[in-house]
Amino acid sequence: MALLNNSRHEHFAQAIAKGTSASKAYVLAGYSAKGARQSSARLLLNAVVCSRVSELQATLSARTIVLDISSRNARIQALQDRWSTLRAAIAQLMSERAADMAEVPGGGTGLLVRQYQGGTPIYNVDTGLVRLIGQLLAHEKQAAEELGQWTEKRDVSDAAAVAAQVIINLNLGRQRVVEEKKAALARGEIWCE
Repeated sequence: MALLNNSRHEHFAQAIAKGTSASKAYVLAGYSAKGARQSSARLLLNAVVCSRVSELQATLSARTIVLDISSRNARIQALQDRWSTLRAAIAQLMSERAADMAEVPGGGTGLLVRQYQGGTPIYNVDTGLVRLIGQLLAHEKQAAEELGQWTEKRDVSDAAAVAAQVIINLNLGRQRVVEEKKAALARGEIWCE
């Protein structure tokens, strides 16, 4: 649909499509604020204006979706770049250490560091490298979540226990209602459900 012939109607439709209230859109379109509430309601009933608002909302919605997708893709690309940088740094460091400590049991993994204490070598796991690997895995997880390829596992055993307790409480409540009904009928009262 092309622009509306009446420029005020077009401005009104554009403001409504952007989420402005009807009376405010009416005033923004150049109409008087006096009686704007009633007049804007009447203008919203105009089939041509209503159709134009729907068309503009669809266009804005499509643009929003495209913007969301492109920003998500940019975030994913940034995550992949960081992941590649981290992965390359870890691989280089681990291969250098593995070559340097090939003769030490477990040194071929690249996770050990050699420190000297009193001239005696002491081998420890490099916790900084382990943390770096943890960051790498966190980046991979975040990218997978962004792509919809990862969901957290939910523990349903707690949910089952809660559901069982709810059922017990419901049955106790029903039993209480039955007892109250019997007591009311025994007293000669009328019981309404």
